[in-house]
This record gives sequence, structure tokens and C-alpha cells, in this order.
Amino acid sequence: MGAAVTSASALMVTDYDPEVVRFAQINRALLAASRSREDYLTLRLSAPASVWHERAAAVQGEDRKTLTAVELWTFWDQAVRKNTSGWSGAFEHFNKPGAHSDDAFVQTNYLFDDKLFEHLRQLAKDGLITARTLDLRDEKAVRGVCADVRARGLKLGVVDTSNVPDASEAGTAAAGNYVKWFSECAEDSTIFLSTERANRPSVTYWSYYAFTGRMLKSKNAAMITGMFDAEIAKLKVDPETRAVLDGRDAVGK
Repeated sequence: MGAAVTSASALMVTDYDPEVVRFAQINRALLAASRSREDYLTLRLSAPASVWHERAAAVQGEDRKTLTAVELWTFWDQAVRKNTSGWSGAFEHFNKPGAHSDDAFVQTNYLFDDKLFEHLRQLAKDGLITARTLDLRDEKAVRGVCADVRARGLKLGVVDTSNVPDASEAGTAAAGNYVKWFSECAEDSTIFLSTERANRPSVTYWSYYAFTGRMLKSKNAAMITGMFDAEIAKLKVDPETRAVLDGRDAVGK
């Protein structure tokens, strides 16, 4: 969704979980093989394996292999289509349009927005979406991503690590390290984006906080860790959803 909203020129999906990477690889193939947003919805939500196999003729390389692999269709059917029983790791809130303006993903869900969808579809068709396993705690692996970005003549625009800095995930010390490693190949304008749940009963309300490459340029890992600690401490007790950039509200209330 972030790549669609920001009109990114390329997208690299990374995760330490191979199943998340597998999802991204299949989704890229479906985007590339689709003829329209409505057609993509059919491929994503209901098309049988035989239709995926037919559409494989329209794509090349890994995407063709993906759409002809019955075991990947089965994985998708179970992990995406039928996995709607909860919030975490499920698709109940994503596979259908929001009914209200403040519903989850209502303004960013490319499944139900032609402009957002078309941007992602074109990236997929142009071979500009990649997916790979990555442990953000692995310095060598993170630096390898930076090297690949440079080798492709690209620049880091947004590094979105969701709620990885939370104590329930990798934690702020890990965030301080990986952001430092990434920042060494970042631009001043690069945005390092994270999320923190707002202090509300519902789990669908999240605040977004980010630091720019310019802000991080002179910071070491310990200093960056402190910046994450400070932002999380503020946002986790705030009932309002916020958009914070370099410690300041980016959207007026």
C-alpha cells in the first residue's frame, strides 16, 4: 500500500518470515498478469488454479513459474482467501472495501482504488517489485540490500518497518541498529517509517512516526534507539492517531 500511495519508482518487500515473502511474490505475479483492477480481484479472491495457469502465458520468469505452481495456488487459497478469522496476519480487513471513512485501509487499499492499483500493476509488469527474506538484525544482510539498491541505480525513498521497533517485536535497540545501517546509504529525504498502536480499544487505529535521513545523518545507533523510545512512549498512551515526522506533528489537528 505504501508504494502505491507514494508513487514509488520501485518496491522491495522484505521479511524474516518466508511465508510473507511468498505472499509478496505471488501477489506480484497476480498484479503483472491482471488486465484490470476488477480482473485482479478475481485472480486474487476466486479464480481457480486453472485460470492462474492460463494467465501464466502473459508473464515471464519467476512470475510464470509462480502462476503454474499448484502448491502456490493452494497456499494462497488458504493463507489469503480463507484466512479471515482475525486481525493479525489475516485479511478480513483488507479483502473487502471499508464501509466508513475511518475504517482500516479505507484510503490506501489498492484493491478498491483504480489509481493506486494501476501504479502497483505497472511496477509489477516492469519488473520493479522484488521480494526477499531479510532479518533486520543482520547487519551484513541489511548492507546487502543497500548494495542492491545502489546497483540498480535506485535511491531509498521510504523504509517502512511497520511496528518492528515495538518491544513485542524486535525492539528499539534493534531499530537503532538497522536504521543506522540503512541511513548510511540513504538520502537526506529518505523517510524511515514506523507504526505504533493508538491507545484505543480497537486494534485498527495506528499512529505513524518517521525520521528523515537528514535527521539521522549524524546520529549513532544508541542515539537513534533513544529517538524511537521517546516517540513510542508518547504515542502508545495517546488516544489520537498521529502522523509524526522528526518529532513533530506532520498533519495539523
